[in-house]
Amino acid sequence: METGLRRARDARVALSALVVLSMTANLVLAVGLAGREAVTVLVPAVTGPAWEVGGGRAGQRYLEDMARTAAVTLLSLTPENADHVREAAARMSHPSARGAISAWVAAEARRMAGRDLAAAFYPERIEADADALAVDVEGELATWIGREESAREDRHFRLTFRLDAGRLGLVRFEEMEN
Repeated sequence: METGLRRARDARVALSALVVLSMTANLVLAVGLAGREAVTVLVPAVTGPAWEVGGGRAGQRYLEDMARTAAVTLLSLTPENADHVREAAARMSHPSARGAISAWVAAEARRMAGRDLAAAFYPERIEADADALAVDVEGELATWIGREESAREDRHFRLTFRLDAGRLGLVRFEEMEN
């Protein structure tokens, strides 16, 4: 019986030692990772260069692609897709700008619904400043009244982003003079 107690005691001591060793290893890993900022490399679904985000900056290609997506999403608006655009804009926006951008989408949707308008944006030139997290997007904005195209105009927009914890969020969307 004494050998059985000894084995049980030895097993508890060994298990306790493993638990202490495991906790020590986790603590060392946590301290090592806490002071490190990682760069995340996102590989797009299409063939092309990888996107880079981290270290307080975003890669130029990632900025350009995000700006293209944001501009097309915000400017290709109909009263019917306004809810979808508002949700997409909320996901793309930085939390500090989410309310203002959603309010702009809602106001544009109301204005368009009252006049039976629809719009689509076709980007033609995109120029990113990775240091400032700002992108200029130029393109053609087409407008329809009912089913008839009423205008096609060249437009220039500037999108400004903010990077927090590896997430790029839209903070400003403004039309510039051509």
